[in-house]
Amino acid sequence: MPAAHGPGSWDLAEFHQELSALSERISDLRGRRDGRPADILGALDLALVELEVAEDELRTCMEELHAHGERIAQRVEGADREWQMLNTTFRELPVPVFLLSPEGAIHRANDEAARLLGSTGEQLTGQPLAARVQAGYRRVFRSALGAAQRGARPGPLPLLLTSTDGTSAVRIQLAQLRTPPGARQLISAVVLSPDSAESPDAHDPRLPRDDAARTDHVAAGTVHRAIATSNRTSIRDRSPDTATQRDEVAMGVRRLDVVCRMTRLLVGEPLRPGPGLLERAATLLANEFSARVIFFLVRAGTPHQVAAMPADAPPYARPAPGPRPGTRAGREAATATAQRVARAVIASGAALLEPAPPVDSVTPRPLGPVLGVPLGSGPETLGALVLLRRGGSHGFTLPDLGLLEELGQHLAMALLAERDHRRQENAAQVLQFSLLPSELPEIPFTEVAGLYRPPGDGPQVGGDFYDAFATLGGWGLVVGDVCGKGVEAASVTAAVRHGIRTLSVWEERPDVVLEKVNHAMAVQHPTDRFVTAVVAQVRVERGLARVRLASAGHLPAAVLRADGTVGFARGGGRPLGLCPSPEAEVEELVLRGGDVLLMYSDGVTEARDRNRSFFDDDRLLTALAGTRGLSAEAVVSAVEQQVMEFAGGSPQDDLTLLALRVVPQEEDRS
Repeated sequence: MPAAHGPGSWDLAEFHQELSALSERISDLRGRRDGRPADILGALDLALVELEVAEDELRTCMEELHAHGERIAQRVEGADREWQMLNTTFRELPVPVFLLSPEGAIHRANDEAARLLGSTGEQLTGQPLAARVQAGYRRVFRSALGAAQRGARPGPLPLLLTSTDGTSAVRIQLAQLRTPPGARQLISAVVLSPDSAESPDAHDPRLPRDDAARTDHVAAGTVHRAIATSNRTSIRDRSPDTATQRDEVAMGVRRLDVVCRMTRLLVGEPLRPGPGLLERAATLLANEFSARVIFFLVRAGTPHQVAAMPADAPPYARPAPGPRPGTRAGREAATATAQRVARAVIASGAALLEPAPPVDSVTPRPLGPVLGVPLGSGPETLGALVLLRRGGSHGFTLPDLGLLEELGQHLAMALLAERDHRRQENAAQVLQFSLLPSELPEIPFTEVAGLYRPPGDGPQVGGDFYDAFATLGGWGLVVGDVCGKGVEAASVTAAVRHGIRTLSVWEERPDVVLEKVNHAMAVQHPTDRFVTAVVAQVRVERGLARVRLASAGHLPAAVLRADGTVGFARGGGRPLGLCPSPEAEVEELVLRGGDVLLMYSDGVTEARDRNRSFFDDDRLLTALAGTRGLSAEAVVSAVEQQVMEFAGGSPQDDLTLLALRVVPQEEDRS
C-alpha cells in the first residue's frame, strides 16, 4: 500500500499503478486456469472471484480518496487564503497594534506599530514593550499588564513611548485575547491617538526623580491642564452639562488623590498601625477636610479615643459666638460631641452626617457640621472616625461622606492586619520559647550558660534549639539546628530535642542516642527537613570534666583552655533525617579548671556584615580567646555582642550559644 504523509497526502498515482498491476495479475491467473488439476479448479475460481471483488472495492476506494483529496486541498487552499488575508489585514491596520506575551514581550507588531517605534516588526519581536515606555510610566504599564493577564480590561493608559525619532505621547488599550485551548496566551496592545509631538512633561526638570512620584505628578498635571483649559472657557459659553462634568472630574481627581495618599500611608508603614499610624492619618484628613479629626476604637464594648488632630482654620470659616474650639470649654464640647457620634456610628454600623446647628444668642454653639463613619462594616466595626468643623463652616457633602466611608474601610483592614500580625507574633514567641529550657540545671563544679536570639526578620519561629539535662550517670548538653523555620520546623525541633533528652537517660553513648533519634524521625516523623546536632555527655568531678562529643553534621564545638589557647573539636557526621544512619563522629575531651566548651549554631559563623563578609571560624576563635578567665555567662554574652556588632545589630538567622566552664579549684575554695 502507498504511504500516507498526513491528511490528504496519499500518493494516488502510485496507488493507481499498483491497482493496475493487480488487475493484470488477476487476468494472467485466469488465463492460466486451463491445464490445472480438476480437483482445484473450484477453489481457484472462488479465489479469482474474490480477487476481482477486492479489485472493484479498491478501485472504488481510489475514486473516493481522489474526491476526498480534492476537497481537503480546497479547504487547505481556502485556509491559506484566509490566513494570508488576516495576516495582511493585521500588518496593514491603520492603527499600531502589538501582540504581547503574558510577560510583556512583543510577539508580533504590525507595520504602524513598527513605524511608531522607528523599527521593523522582525527587530521588535522578543523585545519587552516596557523597555520602550518612558521610565516614569513603566510602573503604571506593568500594573495594567498584570491586570490584563488576570482577564481585566484596564482603561486606555496615557504613556510616553520612545523611538529612534523621539518620544510619542499615546494611549494604549490592553486586553487579553481569547486563544484556543493549548495555544499560547497573548495580550493585545492597541495604540490609540498616537502623537509624534513630544509631551511637554517628558523632560520637565521640576518632575521628581522617583518613578512612582513622577507618574503621579505627570498624570495629575494632565488632569489639571484639562481643568485649567475648561476654566478658560467663559461661564456663559459653558453649558450646564459641561459645568457638571467639570465638577465631577474635579471631585474624582480629589477623591483619587486622597485615597492614593492614604494608601501610601498604610502600605508604606510596617504592620504597626496602632495610634502612631492613626495620628498620621488624622493629620492627613484634618488638612484635607479642614476639620478636627478624632479616632475611636472599641475596647471592652466602649469607644475610647486613641488619636486626634486639630485642623487649621479653613479660609471660609468665620468666628462663631460662644466658647472657641481652642479653649478648654470648646475642646470639652468637641470631645463630648465626637463621643456621642462615635457611639451612634458604632452601634448602628452606619455613617452619621449632621449639619451645622443654628447659632443663637441664648445657646451659643461653637461647633459646626459633624461627620462620623465606622472603621469597618457591620459586625467587623472596630471603631469610628469622627470629623468636626467649627461653627459657621460649610457642611460636609455626600461625596465627602462616600470618600470617608471608603477610607474607614481601608483603615479597618489595616487594623485587622495589625491584629493578626500581633497574634501571629505572640504565637510564634510562645512556640519558640516552649522549645527552649526555662532554666538550665546546676551541674556540680561547672558553670553552664545558654542564649538564643531569634532572627531579625519578624515573628518567625527559628530552627535552633539548645538544652542541658541529667543523663545516665552524668549530664547532657545539646545544640541543634533544624532546616527551615516556621511551625513545621518547630514540630521537628520539639521531636528531636525531647527525643535526645529522653534517650540520654537510658543510653550512655551520645552517638547511639543520635542513631535512635534518626531512626525515630524516619518512622514516626517523616519529613523532608533534616537536623544537625551536637550532643555532649559530661561526667564531672572537682576540677575536671570528661566530655564525650557526638556530632551529626553540626559545626564543631570550640574549646578555650585556661592558658588562652583555642581550637575546635572534630565535628562531622551526617545530619539526622537524611540517611538510615547518621554515622555520628565521636570524640572525647578532658576539660580542666578554667577550660570552656562552647557549642553554637551556624547563625554565629554565618552572620554577615555590610560587605557580605562572614563572621567565620577565625573571628569566632578570636572572640572566644578574648573571654579567658570569664564566667560561662560572660563568655556567651561577649561572643553574642561581637556577632551583633559585626552584623550591624540585626543578624538574619537565629543565633544559639551554649557554654560549659569547669570552675578552677581556687574558685571552689574561695
